[in-house]
Amino acid sequence: MKSGDTVGTYLLEQRLGKGVTASTWLAKPAQSEENGLDEDNSASAALSAQAYVLKIFDIAETSSWKPLDQFRREADILRTLNHPRIPKYIESFETTTEEKFLFVLVMEYIEGDTVEAYIASGKKFTEKQIEELLAELADILAYLGSLRPPIVHRDINPRNLIIRPDGHIVLVDFSGVQDAIRTALYPGATLVGTAGYIPMEQVSGRATHRSDLYGAAATTVFMLTGRNPSELPMRNLKIDLSGLLYMSPRLSFVLDNWLDPDPDRRTLSAIKAAAVLREKIVLPSETRTSIDAKTEATSAENNQNGAGPSWSGAFPRDSFLGEILHNLEERTEQRVYPSELPSNSQLIIQDLAPGLYIKMPKRSNSSMRGGTIFPIAWMGFVFFWTTMTLRMHAPFFFPLFSIPFWIAGFSMIKALIGPSMTETELFLTSDGFLRKSSGFLSNSAQQCLLSDIREAKVRKSSVRINRQYVKELTIKIKGGTINFGLGLSDPELYYLEKRFNEELGLLRQLPAQES
Repeated sequence: MKSGDTVGTYLLEQRLGKGVTASTWLAKPAQSEENGLDEDNSASAALSAQAYVLKIFDIAETSSWKPLDQFRREADILRTLNHPRIPKYIESFETTTEEKFLFVLVMEYIEGDTVEAYIASGKKFTEKQIEELLAELADILAYLGSLRPPIVHRDINPRNLIIRPDGHIVLVDFSGVQDAIRTALYPGATLVGTAGYIPMEQVSGRATHRSDLYGAAATTVFMLTGRNPSELPMRNLKIDLSGLLYMSPRLSFVLDNWLDPDPDRRTLSAIKAAAVLREKIVLPSETRTSIDAKTEATSAENNQNGAGPSWSGAFPRDSFLGEILHNLEERTEQRVYPSELPSNSQLIIQDLAPGLYIKMPKRSNSSMRGGTIFPIAWMGFVFFWTTMTLRMHAPFFFPLFSIPFWIAGFSMIKALIGPSMTETELFLTSDGFLRKSSGFLSNSAQQCLLSDIREAKVRKSSVRINRQYVKELTIKIKGGTINFGLGLSDPELYYLEKRFNEELGLLRQLPAQES
């Protein structure tokens, strides 16, 4: 085919691209010879001025049916989409030209340059432009993810994003599109994507909606650096952006989450990311997008080993002086907020988009085993005291005197062995907060409205092991507190504090229709 040829009712003007089995052409409606001077000249001129993109698939140039299946799937998907940042579907048809059997997809023509061509021409984006473009791309991904089933583009890269003359972005080329149901049925699907812009799960044929988030973030890295992300240094299998002199906290927050190699940790939804980039959501002050690994490891080790000053350990926790020194120690304590959970953590954290789900399964509490000697000795002494008073026929007051000590002993044992017998779940949503605990002996639940939640903070509990108070996560609510995570490690607790407060801030600031 060449310029000037007619395909269906369209006149080919210029070839825009050529793939293995399909070519893309700029075209316009062919003028009918029957439209003489008697026809409305203005209407005819307007018709001829319309421009379209024709994607033409030649079945003779393929040796299998899979490319044809992809081509037809792209047409079927585009027919169902309706978004201002996605080319409009016009029609699709089959035709024969010069003894060639062709499949044709007609789409709206998008004027502008691809992001790749824009960078190649020597132009550069400002950081503000990049934030705006990424927010628009997040809008598109939020729309695709809201469909049922969700649509996975699978090939978001600088060549498939067009910058229109008005500065807005358009996502093109849905030839690699996949829906969630098809991915689940055929997990070993053919690899689709561009090197440097696809995550590991997509390489193994298991692309999800979160895979497109990675592609969007990798494309943003290209806008920032002008280089393919695969050429940049890596740290812990993740693109290392520490070499960039400056990034706004908003952009850094989104990229840090979306570039994570583990899809389960890409917890920031496209809707929230767009709101963050447009400053509709203010990031929590404690959010840290990069932490020096050595400092983090040293601090976590010191926390777990009880290193550093501990003035409050010399006084009873419930004494007046002990409470003052305990609060002073908390204020002076260096808090380190990890960017992810430890690899050996048994906690389960899921993003509810919007909202957060946290599950602490039943487990052996190895961090508190050393403290079981004291409760056992305590209960042994109380048992001995009670038994002796009864055998000696002491006044009834003496056996009654041991009741508070029995209660204290059982409380200590429950605090120590509770985590191994109890499964606890936290639900934080726009409707409020719910804590559910289910164990061998009892089930319980606590709930409150979102407006009643103040903050979550890691504090020392009343349980003391080896002269150190064990930490837990305290969620402050109107009229009281809800505690969680007794016996978790410091990195786990501080990660929970950060995630909970971040999600709480996002839920409070989301518009009503999004939350």
